[in-house]
This record gives sequence, C-alpha cells and structure tokens, in this order.
Amino acid sequence: MSQQQVQSLKAKVTDYKRYAFVMLALSVFMFIGLLIPNEALAAEQQPILMGMNLAALLTAVVFHRIAMSTQKKLDDEQ
Repeated sequence: MSQQQVQSLKAKVTDYKRYAFVMLALSVFMFIGLLIPNEALAAEQQPILMGMNLAALLTAVVFHRIAMSTQKKLDDEQ
C-alpha cells in the first residue's frame, strides 16, 4: 500500500470519528431538549424529536463502525 493511500485512510478514520462525535453531541442536545419542560413543545412533537434522536444515535454508531473497520484495514495493511 502506498504512502498516499495510508494517509487517505488515516484521514478517513479521523473524519468518521469526528462525524460520529458530532452526531453523538447532537443527540445529547436533543435528549436534553426532551427532558427540559417546555410549553412550546407539543405532545405530538415529542415522538418526532425522539425519532430524530434515535436516528442521530444510529448514525453515530454507523460512523463509528465505519471508522473502526477502516482503522482495522489500515492496521492490516501495515
């Protein structure tokens, strides 16, 4: 594997980890928004917000798994 491919894989691992962290932080803020009592948030909107929270968490898990598989591929090649 060439040095350029190694650098590319390292950059991808870093990017995927950052994406996962951003999605995790987003889901935490949405969850806090669900916990804080708010009159502006209607009861019909809570399931939508919970679904968005779940989607953000699942996206974070997917990005983390992609980062780990890319890291494993990088380690195997070296």
